[in-house]
Amino acid sequence: MLYSGAPSPAKKFRQIVAGPSEDRTFYEVRIFEGDSVQMDPDFNAVGGVEYYSHDTIEAADKDADAERDRSLASGWVLYDGKNR
Repeated sequence: MLYSGAPSPAKKFRQIVAGPSEDRTFYEVRIFEGDSVQMDPDFNAVGGVEYYSHDTIEAADKDADAERDRSLASGWVLYDGKNR
C-alpha cells in the first residue's frame, strides 16, 4: 500500500493487489486509489480501478511489484500503518 504525502483523512491511498480472479480461471492485479485503506481482500471497487490479467500467480506478482516500483518512482510513498 502506498500513500501520497503524509497520510490524513484528505490524502489518497494507492493499493496494489495480486491474486486469483473471482472465478479462479486466471490471476489478476488490481490497482485502486481511495481516501481510506481497504482491508477486504475481496473488495471490488465500482470505479477508478485498473485490472490486469495474467495466466500465472508468478506473472501477477511480478506485475504488481513492477507497478509498485513505478508508483514509488512517480512520488507515491510506502505506507506501513506506522508512518503517520
